[in-house]
This record gives sequence, C-alpha cells and structure tokens, in this order.
Amino acid sequence: MNFQGLHHAAIKTNDLDKTLDFYCGILGLEVKERFYDAGEQSDIVFLSLGNTQLEVIAPHRPEEKELNFSASFHLALATSNVEATYKELMKKGVKFTLPPTQSGEFKYAYFSGPMGETLEIVEKIKS
Repeated sequence: MNFQGLHHAAIKTNDLDKTLDFYCGILGLEVKERFYDAGEQSDIVFLSLGNTQLEVIAPHRPEEKELNFSASFHLALATSNVEATYKELMKKGVKFTLPPTQSGEFKYAYFSGPMGETLEIVEKIKS
C-alpha cells in the first residue's frame, strides 16, 4: 500500500453561506466544485487548499444538521509566516483562542471557524 498524500479534509456545516463567507471571504479559499449529492442528501462544496482540498458538507436531513466537533479535531493550515497571517486574520475580525506560540520547530495559533470548528495556522521554523 502506498498513499500519495491527503486528498481532502471534510467539515460539516448547518449554514453553508456563513461557512463559505468565512472560508472564501476571510481565509481566501476558492470554490473548485459545488454540487448536490443525492446519496448523502447534502450540498457538497470543494474548496482549494494548497495541494489538497477542503470538503464542506451541508446536510439536508434534520437529524444530520447537529454539529459535534470533538475536542481533538482541528484543521491545520500551513503558512510561511504565522505572525503575518495572525495579524491579517485579526484585521478581518477573526478571534483567536491561542495567539502565536512556538514549540520546538513549529510556531502556531488557534482560532474558531463559523461552526465552532478549531482551526490552526502553523509554520515550520527554519533550523
């Protein structure tokens, strides 16, 4: 078995417009594909995310609209400069739960997305 990398990460939303406003309008991701999946009974949107994609799933069935992000789930977005990205996102109104912090070879910061999901910006510090 030989994996080629991560194809996509997925999040669920109960407010597709609000989620797309955040990920596209604030974080700058672009919609690559948008469709309705009859099998999942959900609107599906794939957003570009560097060399991978973020899948946003908006279920139509009421029993699947409840969101439950576990404490360990988070989406880490690689950046070349955490401090600059942090300042840019702060100007756009993003509230951080952890300001830029360095640990070992990494600098990172945490913030929340529109549905309560945890996001991280992370930079590998050059040794």
